[in-house]
Amino acid sequence: MDIVREIVSPTGKRKIRLYQRADGFFTYDETFEAFDEIAGSYWSSGYEAGIFETEEAATADMTATTPWMRHEA
Repeated sequence: MDIVREIVSPTGKRKIRLYQRADGFFTYDETFEAFDEIAGSYWSSGYEAGIFETEEAATADMTATTPWMRHEA
């Protein structure tokens, strides 16, 4: 998969990556900054979306399901 775009939240504690898959479809995932007393700060998996036919469809879903992105629009 190739990263098409990465969007970081205003706080810098969450990010979304939009990917184009080898088959031409699109998907995205959201990760968040977590903290552990032993490991320190690290990026943890959050939401993983389904598969979309177009970048526009993936972006529309991303905006609809991600509260911090709606506040930026």
